[in-house]
Amino acid sequence: MSVNNAGQIPWRSQMRQLRAAQTTEWMAPDDVVEQVRTQYLETLNWLTEATLSSWAQQWAQAPGRLSGACLKRQRRLVLNERSSKGVQFVGVVRADHVAEVRQFSETGSFCLVIDYQSQRRMATYNRRTRERLHTQDLGDGIVVYAMRYDAIDQRWKIDSFVQELPPGWRSNPLIQEFMILPGKYSTVGRDY
Repeated sequence: MSVNNAGQIPWRSQMRQLRAAQTTEWMAPDDVVEQVRTQYLETLNWLTEATLSSWAQQWAQAPGRLSGACLKRQRRLVLNERSSKGVQFVGVVRADHVAEVRQFSETGSFCLVIDYQSQRRMATYNRRTRERLHTQDLGDGIVVYAMRYDAIDQRWKIDSFVQELPPGWRSNPLIQEFMILPGKYSTVGRDY
């Protein structure tokens, strides 16, 4: 996939609206949805492997996979590791993933990934020897990440962590989002 001369997303004209009740959601063509899913999972695999690599490799490779708040966070972690030089232990989260792609922006350059994670576990390693010291079961979970299409790299990148959903949550065909609480609940604080 590429960007045309005007800098627009090539599938923008193929975006479609899904409607249910009072909610509308934008969706991209199926091949774009699959590209988001594939590149999200590739990035998770890279993050798992990169955790045990050198700070220089992490620093150099991260902009090819991450953007926005996720790239800033990763950079802070790498700088902390580099400056401390005494970081002995590192944790790596592994899980089985089922990624659902939803809520595209109208332009098709932004979307959400709902990641149903099972068999989640945190492995703690000695950074120097790469010896696994401990593994902890974290239980199943559901997390939501925002993905952004980078037109220069022609790649979807994890942009920000949105939230962790409660256990047992299942996606409805359409998710209704509220930017501002309706009516009397829009007052800040508890006194309304």
